[in-house]
Amino acid sequence: MTTIYLHIGMPKTGTSSLQKILFNNRDKLLEAGYLYPMSGIRHNAKEVEDRYCHNLLALCFLDFKEKNDLLSQFPTWESLKTEIDSINPNNVIISAEAFNFYDVFYKPETIAKIKDLLNDYEIKIVIYLRKQDDFLESCYRYMVNIGACRVGIQEFFNEFKHMFNYYQILENWAGIFGYENIIVRRFVKNKSKNNNFDDFLKAINLLESKIIFEVNNIENINVSPSVKMTKILLHINNFNEIFIEKIVNIFYDNYWRKYQDFLRYLRNNKMICELFSTLPSFLIDGILISPKEKQKLMEQFEQSNSQLAIKYLGQKDGKLFENTL
Repeated sequence: MTTIYLHIGMPKTGTSSLQKILFNNRDKLLEAGYLYPMSGIRHNAKEVEDRYCHNLLALCFLDFKEKNDLLSQFPTWESLKTEIDSINPNNVIISAEAFNFYDVFYKPETIAKIKDLLNDYEIKIVIYLRKQDDFLESCYRYMVNIGACRVGIQEFFNEFKHMFNYYQILENWAGIFGYENIIVRRFVKNKSKNNNFDDFLKAINLLESKIIFEVNNIENINVSPSVKMTKILLHINNFNEIFIEKIVNIFYDNYWRKYQDFLRYLRNNKMICELFSTLPSFLIDGILISPKEKQKLMEQFEQSNSQLAIKYLGQKDGKLFENTL
């Protein structure tokens, strides 16, 4: 039976770079018996990080209507099944962090539908976890930088708090797919993309393969600008919401895309970024969350993280992450 490794994130754990490596090495992966499907990938996506992942498979669930025939409601999944069955590989890799972004995937009934769609295969769930304080700051900066956030970091956390209880997330998926089919890895942000890729290969039992994958020429994706630049963009987002967006939308279609292009230009312009980085701290500082706030945040998840480490990683001391700030 074909084994599917369903890599569900988390977001901001090096997923975009990993997905590009997997996509660019599809032929070599297939030589090793691993299919990285084309189905579910939005090849014409404007955002480079969306061109190599299977987020379309997850997005299908956002408009799901209850029906007996799941595949008739999910043509992208039907295409995936057709692609897998036509090639008949030993293993399949599906990677989409969107499976942990939208709140619909925090409902067991949604996860059960995923299992129904893949009931012809053996399923292994792969998930990478990042220390919650680092995860919060990285997610927040990303959402501000793309214009999707206009609130402070604490308000952002309150809105997306469900994404930070890793133990409950694993319990939801394990309750449907079985504890023995959950593969938990810890993300270390200072590792190179080569080391992160090797770690993923180890997770899917491919590290010992003699296949030489092309990794060195893969550029970093989703690199965040400085904290000061993020704070500038937050002010722009708020000004845009209050005034510009309401006026411009009257005259132009698809203003949201144009606004994102504008933000992308600002955060990718080296001269502009360097200019804002020189602003004195009394005007704008380079801190989003203080060490004390980080400690308080981690204390909220101390018990659940310990449960996770013991139950899913066999870590007898209950230590999931290093206690460094």
